Amino acid sequence: MRTYYQLTIFLFLTLQGFVSAQEISQWRGTNHNGNYPETNLLTTWPEGGPQLLWKYDSLGSGYASAAVTSNNVFTVGAIDSISYVFNFNKNGKLLWKKPLGREWMENWPGIRSTPTIYKGLGYVTNGFGVLYCFNAENGNIVWKKDLLKEYNARYLEFGFCDNLVVDGNSLFCTPGGTDANVVALDRFSGDVIWISAANRDSSVYASPTFIEIGHKKFFVNATMNSIFALNAENGELAWNYPLKRKWHPNTPVYQDGYLYFVDGGENGSLLLKINDDGTKVDLAWQNDKLSPIQGDAVLINDRLYGYSGSRTKFMCIDWKTGNEIYADSINRQMITVISDQNLLYLYSDKGDFSLLKPTENRFEKVGYFKVQGGTKIHCSHPVINDDCLYVRHDNSLFVYDISSEK
Repeated sequence: MRTYYQLTIFLFLTLQGFVSAQEISQWRGTNHNGNYPETNLLTTWPEGGPQLLWKYDSLGSGYASAAVTSNNVFTVGAIDSISYVFNFNKNGKLLWKKPLGREWMENWPGIRSTPTIYKGLGYVTNGFGVLYCFNAENGNIVWKKDLLKEYNARYLEFGFCDNLVVDGNSLFCTPGGTDANVVALDRFSGDVIWISAANRDSSVYASPTFIEIGHKKFFVNATMNSIFALNAENGELAWNYPLKRKWHPNTPVYQDGYLYFVDGGENGSLLLKINDDGTKVDLAWQNDKLSPIQGDAVLINDRLYGYSGSRTKFMCIDWKTGNEIYADSINRQMITVISDQNLLYLYSDKGDFSLLKPTENRFEKVGYFKVQGGTKIHCSHPVINDDCLYVRHDNSLFVYDISSEK
């Protein structure tokens, strides 16, 4: 009976995915690198910024980005200590709001993780390390797992954060347990596919990505003491590289056999050269000035753009050498950056939103506005989809029209 039930659910959700054409929506875009593929966008913004199409002001606490599909907009927030999934249509109409469960309400209250939406199902972890799979059509919980309890993981000082990734029918999570450091689950049922001890190390707010090299796919993430790669098919450890700092709230960036990551603080950033079969890495360069706190960096062609953290500069770095090409002084504690059409979208911790055009030797500012409302720090990562810019801040979701076709 169980096998028949699972097969029925599998066929229903697979067909549902084809019918609704729900592409994957996940943390920092399709390739987890902050580069969005939209075209026909404004290359300069009018005074006061792009037009606000709609906003919603009752999300509760949280730092999740929007997860945007062809027809829907999802996000999560905590109200009265309970986390909820919200589903809007593209015109801003709330279609439903469904409870998940008790939420982290201590320091930095609310969910940090962004939902991953794929073919009719959504996945998100809360601040207590509970993983929820929900039906993207109605919000009902399909299955859930307490990752910290089931895999003997450790609570983090600022709550658990795991932006989940999907490959085929596998869902990958990083509980950070001693024996179950990384776990691959059947995305339909939550059943275990494989468990990897990886580095037997605590998770530390990092977000994973996939890379393909040597005709294999690898899951890449960082825990407290190192960045590592696992064979995505079986969880076998391919390589690891030691890190000096103990917290790493950033996402790796990969291109053509090279992997960039933020070690943090005075250690800055590093670039690793991966060998041809994906089993060994060597340090290509380290730049102690490029140190985004948790806003990540983006790569456009062979130039890397990111914030220098405490040194208050926004930098352009040569991808091949790690050398600074140029920088602008920005008096902010943190800058989150994404890109589209070779333009940089910068969102500061104070709510300043700037559009920059990187030229050969400087940044040209071609747009600016201020995200209003809320009382918390601005640190959710913006999203671009279907000619719109989605910005989550505190209790609100803002949606701006950035299309050039009026």
